[in-house]
Amino acid sequence: MSPTFPLWPASELSPMRSGYELLTKAVSGVLRHASVDVLPPFVRTLGLAQSELMAALECCRPTEAYVPISELKYAVVVATVPPLFHDVVAHLMASRTAEADAEHVNWLARAIAAASLGHRMLWQDLGLSGRHEVAALMKLYFQPLFLRNVTDLKWKRFIFRELGDKLGRHDMPPPGCHRCTQYCKCFETGRLAPPAAMAPKPTVAA
Repeated sequence: MSPTFPLWPASELSPMRSGYELLTKAVSGVLRHASVDVLPPFVRTLGLAQSELMAALECCRPTEAYVPISELKYAVVVATVPPLFHDVVAHLMASRTAEADAEHVNWLARAIAAASLGHRMLWQDLGLSGRHEVAALMKLYFQPLFLRNVTDLKWKRFIFRELGDKLGRHDMPPPGCHRCTQYCKCFETGRLAPPAAMAPKPTVAA
């Protein structure tokens, strides 16, 4: 399957040759981490129907054979997908780049949602080389969201900050962050201004 977009400059994605290759690296990364119990078992499904998962695997992990399990067993695993996972996926998909392939973006949104529920840095649970690769994916596949992160918050925190505002839970922290060794560093800087609805109203002189 050909890349969704033209090749990116080496300075932005080196040594990756395209954004699509970086996408498949991220999807493969979360699936690999789920297979060794670094991420929860439900991540092995990406919250997809088994037929849809097989299509994703064919593109993202073409050298690895996947043996289907019974639909009953598969349904048991899918039933453990937490509601928060679906909330994150929906939030990301609402900010997808219009020109990007919707199926590819859906796979990536599910990979990011799964990794965001982990307790390590987002790029680590995605199997990427660093935060710069997460930023490249956001810029390419979720451009409206990328442009809103004007204070350069860590991506996991920014996603949950926005989602929390939607859910009425201002500054909602990602569920696994408290177990990360970088927790204090991530949460001591880069606070966003509260949304307009929550901002203090100016006092009017009598």
